[in-house]
Amino acid sequence: MTEPIDRHASSRLEQQVRTLTERVVQLKGELAQALARVAALTTIDEPTGLLTWRAFAESASAEISRAARYQREIGLIVLAAEPSLMRGLAEICRSQHRECDLAGISKQGEIVLLLPETSLQGALVMGRRLRARAAKGGCEAVSVGCAAWPEHGRTLTALLATARTATPGF
Repeated sequence: MTEPIDRHASSRLEQQVRTLTERVVQLKGELAQALARVAALTTIDEPTGLLTWRAFAESASAEISRAARYQREIGLIVLAAEPSLMRGLAEICRSQHRECDLAGISKQGEIVLLLPETSLQGALVMGRRLRARAAKGGCEAVSVGCAAWPEHGRTLTALLATARTATPGF
C-alpha cells in the first residue's frame, strides 16, 4: 500500500530542487569565469599586457615551424629598457605591431616581437620605428636588436641570440 503524497511536501521539494539547480548553474558560471582568469594569468604578463614567455615561446615555435614548411621569412625584434619603462614600451609595441605578430616578455624581461612574413629589412624598419616612438615618449635608453629566420637561425633560441648581439643599422 502506498502512502498518499502530501502536495505541500512535494511542492516544497520541487522548489528546493529548482533552487539548488539554479545555484549549481550560477556556480558553474563563476567557475568558468575563475578558470578564464587563471588561464589569462598564465598567458598574459600582467604589468605589460603582453604574452608571458611560455605562451610566446609556444606560439613562436608554431610560427617558426610554419615558416619552415612554407619557406617564409620571419623577423624578430628584441627591445630592452629599464624595468620602469617596460609598460610604456609595451604600449608602443601594441600600437605598432600587426595582428598576426606576436609580442611577449622574455625571461630576461625584454620585449620580444616575432613578425611572420617579415624580412630582416622589415624588422629593422619596425625596430627603428619603435625606438623613435619610444624616444618621443621619453624612453631614450631603449636597446633594439633584430634577427631573421632562416639566415640568423632556425630556432627561437638562435634568433634571440643573434638579436641580442650587435644589429647592423642600430
